[in-house]
Amino acid sequence: MLNRFKKSISFVLIIMLLSTTAVFADIDVSSDISAAISGDVETGEIFYQHNIDQVVPIASTTKIMTYLVAKEAIEKGEVSEKDKVIVSQYAADTKGSSFGLAAGEEISFGTLIDIILIVSGNDAAVAIAEHVAGSEEAFVEKMHETAERIGLTTAKFINPNGMPIDLEETDQNFMSTRDLFELARYIIKNYPEVIEITDRENLVLPERNYEKAATNPLLPENEIVDGFKTGYTDKAGLCLISTAPVVIQEDENMNRRVLSVVMGAKSHRDRENKSMDLLEYGMYEFSKEKLISKDEAIDTIIIPNGKEMTLDVGTENDYYHIVKKGSEFKTVINYDEYENLAPISTGEIVGEAEIYIDEELVDTLEIVASKDVEKAGFFTRAFRYLRSLLYK
Repeated sequence: MLNRFKKSISFVLIIMLLSTTAVFADIDVSSDISAAISGDVETGEIFYQHNIDQVVPIASTTKIMTYLVAKEAIEKGEVSEKDKVIVSQYAADTKGSSFGLAAGEEISFGTLIDIILIVSGNDAAVAIAEHVAGSEEAFVEKMHETAERIGLTTAKFINPNGMPIDLEETDQNFMSTRDLFELARYIIKNYPEVIEITDRENLVLPERNYEKAATNPLLPENEIVDGFKTGYTDKAGLCLISTAPVVIQEDENMNRRVLSVVMGAKSHRDRENKSMDLLEYGMYEFSKEKLISKDEAIDTIIIPNGKEMTLDVGTENDYYHIVKKGSEFKTVINYDEYENLAPISTGEIVGEAEIYIDEELVDTLEIVASKDVEKAGFFTRAFRYLRSLLYK
């Protein structure tokens, strides 16, 4: 049959970004840190990675798991952000980065969540754990259960705040940087309202006469950054999960969010600089492009027994994909599995298109008919047959 073949259609896609920011060469932030990653929140595509599968101490970045367990408890109706939590002596005695909770005081559960994400209060994390699960130990079990359920394979927790077990740091919370990236992705995708908390430069509680700057050092210096979480212990070093949105006014389908993680930096400035390098690399060296428009035919095929013998075909929906600047885009269209004889209806699948970016297969799309094609009558088909014999 005329349609039983593969057709390769190549497009050279040179990404010209609208931003005036300088072009980034491939970056390397690997010096003097434990690990780093930059990638896309929605798809999980990784733009940069260094040592991301080694299990490392995660310090107070632990608290994003505490947030997740708390949010899921709220979702299940087990607790409420409006709950009044009575602080235990055990929570009040928590060491490290403390909010200053006093034993016996009442504080709302929602405020405790703000405290752990904005100013990283260790005592608030313990108060959350006790309110959700009855004890810190029971809450840690929930943390492990949650990690397993969402596919984190390296997580090990001993508490909800990331504090080492003793001054010698003989034990603390651990995870690979890849898993930490996936945990942050999961939270942002499933609870996007978390950004309303992590974007705040200060925690202000008038009822306590309390005001303190957020621990995230990028917030006051970079308008594009709106999260996410800091961490530090002697063994973990200086850690920072950071995120920023990319907003395209002309086409909201091109909007995306970049997420980066830097673990084990040795100085505050180095942690900040490398975090921004990773975010900006993901924002300006990559873009989300409309590679195929549903309103444009990507091929024309022959329908030998149709009233009309040619049929424009394309995709049912616009197709977007994240690409690196300068990438080459190619489609390979395959009709082998489809007869493509009339009658054919609008939207009927007539083939498939393999999508390649820089020679790597990234997706396969269904190819559909752009309109109805009726079967030609007997005399029309007979005439075509006789004509084909004459012009052989």
